[in-house]
Amino acid sequence: MRGLKAWMAAAGTATLSLLATGALGQDAKPGEDLVVYTGTGIPTDFADALVEPFSKHMQEKYGVAVHVRTVPGAIPTVWAQLQTEWPNPSGDVYWLYNQNIRAGIDLGYWLPLQDKFTAEEWASFDQNAMKTLNTTGYSAPIEISAWVLVVQNSLADGKVTSMNDLGSEEFAHRITFDSALSVGSGYNAIAAAAAIRGDDWHTWFQNGDFNEEAARPTFELVAEWAENALTLTQGSGSIRPLLRRSEALISAWWWHNAVEEVKTGTPVHIVEPKEGVVSLVQSGPVISSKTKNPVAAVEWTRFVHSAEANEIAQKVGYLNKLPRTGESASPQWEDFASKAKLMWVDEFRDAMLDPAYNQKVLDLYNRVVIQGQ
Repeated sequence: MRGLKAWMAAAGTATLSLLATGALGQDAKPGEDLVVYTGTGIPTDFADALVEPFSKHMQEKYGVAVHVRTVPGAIPTVWAQLQTEWPNPSGDVYWLYNQNIRAGIDLGYWLPLQDKFTAEEWASFDQNAMKTLNTTGYSAPIEISAWVLVVQNSLADGKVTSMNDLGSEEFAHRITFDSALSVGSGYNAIAAAAAIRGDDWHTWFQNGDFNEEAARPTFELVAEWAENALTLTQGSGSIRPLLRRSEALISAWWWHNAVEEVKTGTPVHIVEPKEGVVSLVQSGPVISSKTKNPVAAVEWTRFVHSAEANEIAQKVGYLNKLPRTGESASPQWEDFASKAKLMWVDEFRDAMLDPAYNQKVLDLYNRVVIQGQ
């Protein structure tokens, strides 16, 4: 059924797809403006750094210096906005969670991406990551996100070793982690708690029913951490100042952001939790099937995945970007990945964000973690 829906959606935008690939003629020209929703954090910095070289690329190829307007914003908010605006979305290209992309395929939201690459080019993406991503050719993998503990240097090495240290009385009201009510990274704490407890989270999700009784013990462990927290954060914008002011002794954060924070001189170090580093594959951008500038939208998305962009990514600190065949990962990522015990939670994250379960998950989170019921 999903394949039929996707085929019908693709058929409805066939002309646009042909235009985007240039199949309507070599003289197809891009429009002058492109709106790109970029998410938050390092991916936004990366997108901003691509604007000038992309404009130059378009000038050289088409004689049109396309103006790209990047629009940062929390992905859950952007996804909700997109659904509200449909069928007249304000963006041409979107950076979203994998689950959002999959949901949008059935709704006809995207142009296929795979046919904008040759077979050889498409094969150059990490195929294990592509399989995990499972967006059926509508997007390609761009990064591995790894969730670590960022610890003030005032705490000696070895003082913090596990996510479970977030609940230690020794660090009372001096720890932070993201709230699942605010950002997708908030689900990471639930995954970590399940791993620490040894719980089988698969039992929580059964044919559209969320087994609250089975999930509650894990959520109660997260609640213990929350009670011990200075605050529950809402992504990098709220984490960074608390670390810089040393108000937070320990913050759970994405590895690539933590590396950049160390680089800026903030006196912190990175701890890889002994139970494993929560990790997942993230998708690159998707192209709206209603884009007003299909040629530029396709070119932008291809440029994001280019060798030139891979070099730019490392310069702006996007160190966990996945290289394609013939490209190199950042030395920092290679060193980290060679030592860390990566704990893949893609399937867990998909279940958490599945529309069949998500509201029930957040309801339990609100009652147990936030309200302490």
